[in-house]
Amino acid sequence: MKYTTEVIIDKPRQEIIDAFENPDLLPHWQRGLKRSRVISGENGEVGSKRKLYINMEGQSIKMTETILKKDLPNEWHGRYTSKGMESTQKNYFEAISENQTKWTSYSEFKFSGFMVLISKLLPDIFKKRSKVVQQDFKAFIEEGKSVKTN
Repeated sequence: MKYTTEVIIDKPRQEIIDAFENPDLLPHWQRGLKRSRVISGENGEVGSKRKLYINMEGQSIKMTETILKKDLPNEWHGRYTSKGMESTQKNYFEAISENQTKWTSYSEFKFSGFMVLISKLLPDIFKKRSKVVQQDFKAFIEEGKSVKTN
């Protein structure tokens, strides 16, 4: 499964990159993220791995993020793996003007086991989640609205 999502954010590109790269801010725009920790490599650098603990749709999910490419402020690519699923996210940040940035994300998912069935029964759930993450990031950086729960 492949799809593209994008959002226009009314902030300068560097401000967006600073927030995007700050692991302490992840819970404010990654809905359901309970905690994360680096498990290998140097935090934020290509090849590093981070374990993410997420509550999503009533399910507890453990996911591993691997940074594949980092050419900021232009692009950042990561791979996410969890039981039955692997996704690659290619994120591009384009300065539209001094105070406006377009964030485009290309997503590709591969499924195995039970997740093959879920992907066929509920294909829109993945794209919807991607759109929600981008909208939550936009609301956080533009208005300070956090999705963090205790």
